[in-house]
Amino acid sequence: MIRGAVFDVDHTLFDRYATLCKILPEARERFALAEGVTDAQLTSTWIAADKKFVHFGWERMFGELAKTGVFAPPAPSPEELGAFLWETFARVAVPFPYTRPTLEELRRRGLRLAVITNGKSALQRKKLEMIGLDGFFDEVIVSEEVGIDKPDPEIFHIMARRLGLPEKELCYVGDSEENDVKGSRAAGYTPVWIRTTGSWEFPEIPMPRLRINALYELLDYDFDTLG
Repeated sequence: MIRGAVFDVDHTLFDRYATLCKILPEARERFALAEGVTDAQLTSTWIAADKKFVHFGWERMFGELAKTGVFAPPAPSPEELGAFLWETFARVAVPFPYTRPTLEELRRRGLRLAVITNGKSALQRKKLEMIGLDGFFDEVIVSEEVGIDKPDPEIFHIMARRLGLPEKELCYVGDSEENDVKGSRAAGYTPVWIRTTGSWEFPEIPMPRLRINALYELLDYDFDTLG
């Protein structure tokens, strides 16, 4: 039986690609683009780099983006691209339209709801506020606050203790094969992979039994029989 559902933020509750579509026109003001590159081309190139490389680390993702040729030389550094993204994410965040209704239905069914996310506390909590989920969850853990990052199983154990539930009665929903699936599985949770970033890029990590394309598909599961 699953009595609690714990969630990642980016690509799970927060529509990162829709947010990029809103903020990337600002990049033209910050960075010189190559001749003829439109806002739409920049956005599609940035999203493609995010989909392919984000789970291999920020530095690699931004490094690959800088190599695409959308920027006029010299291309911005990964640090400069990262600073732009964190700054704009602190001002703009787009939820998936079904995020809150899905969570409300899960709560109605009796599940405890929580978040574990890697990142800076101020930024990740601001995202939750901007997508209308500030104060919604029973517990929220941001890695900076506990000094432990996913996929370390300890961050998942901390959450189980806070919720007062055994790990075998918790599921974890996230898009990252390593941080979310591998980490939560090692801690004893039931992992649920959400396919918002595309294909499975880590063949050495066993794919979980539970896989969804969007958050609302969680409602198709009978939580009394999971775990």
